[in-house]
Amino acid sequence: MLDLANLAHDTLKTHPDSTALIFGTRSISYQAFHEMVQAQADCLSAQGLQKGDRVGLMSHNHPDLAALLFGAWRIGCVVVPINHLYQAPEVEFAVEHGGIRLLVIQDRLAEELAGQFTPPDCLEHAFTFDTAIEGIGSPWNELMKQTHPTAEVQAPVEAEPAAIYYTSGSTSKPKGVTHTAHSILETGRSRAETMGLARDDLWLLSTQLVHVSASLGSLIPALTAGGTVVFLDEFSPEAWLEAFRRHLPTRSLILPSLLHDVLDCPALEKIDFGSIRSMECGGDFVTPDLYAAWDKVCNEPLTQVIGMTECEGYCLRHPGGVVKQGSAGKPRIGVEVRVLNDQAEEVPVGEIGELCVRSESMAVDYWEDPENTKAAIRDGWLHSGDQGRIDEDGDLWFVGRLKEIIVKRGSNIAPGEVESALDEHPDIAESAVVGTPPGKHGQRVVAFVEPEPGKTLDTEAAGEWVASQIARFKAPDEWVLVDSLPRNAVGKLDRAALHRRSKDLFPNG
Repeated sequence: MLDLANLAHDTLKTHPDSTALIFGTRSISYQAFHEMVQAQADCLSAQGLQKGDRVGLMSHNHPDLAALLFGAWRIGCVVVPINHLYQAPEVEFAVEHGGIRLLVIQDRLAEELAGQFTPPDCLEHAFTFDTAIEGIGSPWNELMKQTHPTAEVQAPVEAEPAAIYYTSGSTSKPKGVTHTAHSILETGRSRAETMGLARDDLWLLSTQLVHVSASLGSLIPALTAGGTVVFLDEFSPEAWLEAFRRHLPTRSLILPSLLHDVLDCPALEKIDFGSIRSMECGGDFVTPDLYAAWDKVCNEPLTQVIGMTECEGYCLRHPGGVVKQGSAGKPRIGVEVRVLNDQAEEVPVGEIGELCVRSESMAVDYWEDPENTKAAIRDGWLHSGDQGRIDEDGDLWFVGRLKEIIVKRGSNIAPGEVESALDEHPDIAESAVVGTPPGKHGQRVVAFVEPEPGKTLDTEAAGEWVASQIARFKAPDEWVLVDSLPRNAVGKLDRAALHRRSKDLFPNG
């Protein structure tokens, strides 16, 4: 039976010298990675960890981080990836809420936490990678140099918890999304099968392993197929393009904002994108301008993917499928998607409702949070909190967040629909739409807009233009011109910040 201890068993057995990971100039074979994972498992076991114990990992991308991830799984631990951008109170919350017994923090991140981080009582062991930092921990790699007994392999299987990913809540404390061994393995299998991944595929990571898009959506499927993963310590357009030039990847998954940076980078001129088999973009709306900019540099079309921490990349383009700009294509193999109204009834084709997902690859609950679990998972269906529609071809279209719906004079307005119209305007680089606080007639539509560089936006004329693209009542009532839109720690649009500003600017709706 396949488990998280022998995910790459077939490749290790048949092609042990094939490259599993690339980091900078360093290439690591499947055999070498297997040995790294076992060494990490031995050292973790020597600290007294047992099956079911939680291990926290906080680091930028690095082969040792990947080896720790699999090493913890090898001895049956539950891995808790911690966002490398978290501040001390957020780290403390994740450690305490997750009941983490052992924590490993990359040195430079530990230095930033020093003097601010107070270890919760549950934390028995805390380590840095190489340098002892007072108040944080001693060097993990010094322990790794010691000889330890070979750890017993007892990886999580089936419904046993394997990972807890904390969501980036904007109005409340983050929720711990619990993935089991089965949901992780099923994500990898489904991704690999749906995309047709093969041993000659090379996946360039654009985001950090602490996020499901990089770990469950990229690393796991690539290793499941026996392919290769290229790590970047940190994203920059220059580093991403240099890795592309050097390694000629076949796959990548990237945030729209990051791809914008890549396509604006001067180094782009030196890059041949002919190796690409699929370039996925997700995590936010993909604008028409972004599709057009990508089409200028690559013959393989840009495709949108829809996913969430609870069910990574559940809808994507299947090989050979028609690309409809703005659509994420069809559910991946093993995933069902329904569009439901407020009464939990399926809506007719083409109508907007809440996207609900059912799959063996979705999370089973929120860690020690039965109330939110019950609200999100009903009758086996995960209620995403996202709005969308399914067209007559079965393709899925993301419309916006359920809680983001603007109610104006009794009519519902999806911000994403307004943004799509705004982004088509020649003088607008990017936009974001939120509602005002409710007033006498409900909410008004507020457009935060980045004008194209060097352009002066006539908002009155732009409003008339938008009203020619969508129903007039959906056009912006208020315009706020900004140099740049706010983004959160992972590069996504920070709608919570825009809601706060809208409330400050238009307190009476």
